[in-house]
Amino acid sequence: MPSDHTPQHDPLESIFAYRAFDLRDRFPQPLETFRQALECLQSDNAYLPDMSGEIVAYLRGGRAVPIPEHLFIRQAGNSASVVQKNENDRVCNAVEAWLRETLSQENEDTVNASTVRPSRLNILLDQCDPNAPEPDDIQAWQHIGEIGREIIEAPGREDIWDAAVKTMGEVHARRWMKTSHPKLNGKSPNLCIEEDPTRVYELVLQINAGAD
Repeated sequence: MPSDHTPQHDPLESIFAYRAFDLRDRFPQPLETFRQALECLQSDNAYLPDMSGEIVAYLRGGRAVPIPEHLFIRQAGNSASVVQKNENDRVCNAVEAWLRETLSQENEDTVNASTVRPSRLNILLDQCDPNAPEPDDIQAWQHIGEIGREIIEAPGREDIWDAAVKTMGEVHARRWMKTSHPKLNGKSPNLCIEEDPTRVYELVLQINAGAD
């Protein structure tokens, strides 16, 4: 007798790649698993990962999911650190459970992938499965011109981070870089640095001058 149960779609199948970010943004891309992204932040190549580390899951259909930092960065008072490698199994299981819950429902935890380091997205797509169908919006992104990087004198990530630390101190700078800002269309400075580094730098200067 045929079963009445139909196979359940695994929400994780909608993820086609992961990326790990720090201030220098030099990790190999794309990454197949969250564990690989986590190991990038734990590696000797990571630069201030406790302050600037981020992991993003890219979805088929043009969305992206920033993984909450509390799942892989441990906060202890005014200090923070990436979890130790002996915790990776626990962390990966927790992230997998969070992703399944997040991707199984409509919510605001997903963002437009073109807002997450858009100037690097075409590189990531070029290295992914060439046989996978490309959504129309992804094809459109591949023809979007560079934004911000044409500005020869545009500040770099480290310039912005140094200015933020001088203005706010390390603890507040870390929180500010990862918090959505109304003057950045609700996105965090970390997500906007490559799209418009000059705008993020200007916000830091405004804070230094006493503006909100």
